[in-house]
Amino acid sequence: MPYLHVHTNVVVENHANFLTLCSSATAIGLGKPEAYVMVELSDQQAMLFAGTDAPLAFLELKSLGLTTDQTTGVSDKLSNLISQQLAIDVARIYIEFAAPERAMFGWNGGTF
Repeated sequence: MPYLHVHTNVVVENHANFLTLCSSATAIGLGKPEAYVMVELSDQQAMLFAGTDAPLAFLELKSLGLTTDQTTGVSDKLSNLISQQLAIDVARIYIEFAAPERAMFGWNGGTF
């Protein structure tokens, strides 16, 4: 059930392509089937980081079973993807990781 939400002040020209790349990178980074990955994009947002509106991104990644051992590799993978695709310096990308309890995440009329 990985869920990735990308917030950025950059205009993303091809939403479908960008979302596809993010979905694949998330699945690979977490070692989970892409069939369970959901990705959301909020581009052209009014955002500041370090007092400037230079290109930036904030990513939220929630995944059942996510471990702290995984976060460094996933952070590297997603940061580099965002940097390459949106021309954002990796130092201007934050990622928030969350690992909800299975009973706190619903799907298909039930919970995990």
